[in-house]
Amino acid sequence: MMITLNLKPELEAGLLAQARATGTSPEDYVQHLVERDLSAEVIDSGSSEGTGMVWENGLFVYRTGRPLPAHIVDDAIRRSREERAQHLLGNNS
Repeated sequence: MMITLNLKPELEAGLLAQARATGTSPEDYVQHLVERDLSAEVIDSGSSEGTGMVWENGLFVYRTGRPLPAHIVDDAIRRSREERAQHLLGNNS
């Protein structure tokens, strides 16, 4: 299905900026927002049907039924490594 959105210029600019900041296309970013909001509605209604928090390998994992894009995982790993290095090395690096 294709949906066309008519956005105010300031909303469009914000959407484009957020998509760029997350490294996704505007279309993928809007899809992510819609999926996130719809997933929240499913959780709020109490019907998980394979999604939601599950205990896996000693950790709580949030299951959405869809894999994360690789660039999001790569960014999270990179940020985690940078934070760890900053913590270990302080401001001397």
